[in-house]
Amino acid sequence: MNYPISMIPYANMAPYAAQGPPADCYFVNCTPRNSIAALKEGALWAAAVPVGGLKALERYVSPVGTYGIGALRKVMSVLFFSDRPFEAFAGALKVRLTDESASSVRLLYLLLGYANGFDQMPILARPGEPANGEVVIGDTALLWHHEWERTGGVKGFKYMTDLAAQWHRHCQLPFVFARWVVRNDAPDRVRHSLSAWLDEFRRRETELILRSVPGVADRLHLPHEYVHRYLTVIRRCLTSEDLEGQKRFQEAWGQLVASQPAAWFQNEG
Repeated sequence: MNYPISMIPYANMAPYAAQGPPADCYFVNCTPRNSIAALKEGALWAAAVPVGGLKALERYVSPVGTYGIGALRKVMSVLFFSDRPFEAFAGALKVRLTDESASSVRLLYLLLGYANGFDQMPILARPGEPANGEVVIGDTALLWHHEWERTGGVKGFKYMTDLAAQWHRHCQLPFVFARWVVRNDAPDRVRHSLSAWLDEFRRRETELILRSVPGVADRLHLPHEYVHRYLTVIRRCLTSEDLEGQKRFQEAWGQLVASQPAAWFQNEG
């Protein structure tokens, strides 16, 4: 029997995908947020899910080792582009958010609040309305980042803030964006296969990164050296420092929600 597990179709996951699926499993392409609903519904047995969705999934899943997607400082693919510096982005300005992962939106919300005060949050731009800033993640962010590095601007935005780097400046800890989890009722075969697959990935990560570069570069029309730089920035085999960063973020978000409503959204992911 073959068991479905999620594979986020972003470049940062390409080294995982390059290993092929775990034994007796197959990959299902799924955005970060959609993987949460699919796990709840039992449509998937395992996934690398956004840390913002772990609370909603705590009755359903458990982490598989210390594997996921993180960054010590720069991540290059979770970015905030704006028409003014990050520290000046407050008040009656308009921001456009990604609908692919609320974890990145929550991170932006916290960082803007820390920088300018939670009573100075910008307002959401309506669909089609011009915005003073925009959150972009995944492969689109990687493309925008490359354009910004080459020209000093992208889509009319002059300023770029790497949200993982901004988090590190605030608390001197890495940021974890996603963790590999498995459903608590998963068959033993799935659990053992996924665990063995991730342990093998730890041993082969350098090789799998190199194997992934040409395909990602060709698909996104990016230079090989740029893609290699990006793929080596991502932390997939997480350390105790990474887990401390994850804990700090989850605690900070929980404290914020307990003390005041997060006006931008009430969703998961």
